[in-house]
Amino acid sequence: VRGLALLKIAHFEFKTIDEANDLAKVLANACVKPDQAVTGISELLINAVEHGNLGISYEEKSRLVAQDIWKQEVHKRLSLNEYKDKKVSVYFKRDGNKNRILIEDQGKGFEWKNFLELDPTRAFDTHGRGIAMAKMMSVDEINYQGCGNKVELVIQGN
Repeated sequence: VRGLALLKIAHFEFKTIDEANDLAKVLANACVKPDQAVTGISELLINAVEHGNLGISYEEKSRLVAQDIWKQEVHKRLSLNEYKDKKVSVYFKRDGNKNRILIEDQGKGFEWKNFLELDPTRAFDTHGRGIAMAKMMSVDEINYQGCGNKVELVIQGN
């Protein structure tokens, strides 16, 4: 979408995984290689919902995926009083030839250092590779801040 090349600064808020996927497509289209960028952006936006705002731990997700009830659990938590008003804030800024995307959820954070690289002990898990894959193939930089509920992606712009 050519018009996105004109985008300089933007602020978005969302709550659901569907909204995360929609926003990932918009943000990726502001990048030089949208097909490459969309995967990494999507992974980190979804993480902000499921692990951040909804508090689904790595172990819980493993169990939910194995029982094929992950989607149901996400939908259930989105309707609970504890979680229903939580949102993810996303700030986009074009900085010269780079796009900076700051993602901030309202969760407690997590031990993000354990997920920046592919871990052989998790090689056969059904999840847990999104951050490392994003870092390797989709984005130029991933910079977590503080407790892990805020992350900046740096991606080549248009």
